[in-house]
Amino acid sequence: MTKLVTFYVEQHNSHLPHSAFKGQTPDEMYFGTGEGIPKQLAAAKLQARELRLQTN
Repeated sequence: MTKLVTFYVEQHNSHLPHSAFKGQTPDEMYFGTGEGIPKQLAAAKLQARELRLQTN
């Protein structure tokens, strides 16, 4: 059981982006390593929108 809880906590903190943190993981927020993530997500969103407009 301890192994599963440890796995879950590690996955949650280092792999799952959180909308409250603008796409950053809790670890990225805590350690300050994810400053560029919101800009990357905004650029990807814009690119996807432009592709949809071209396709449709």
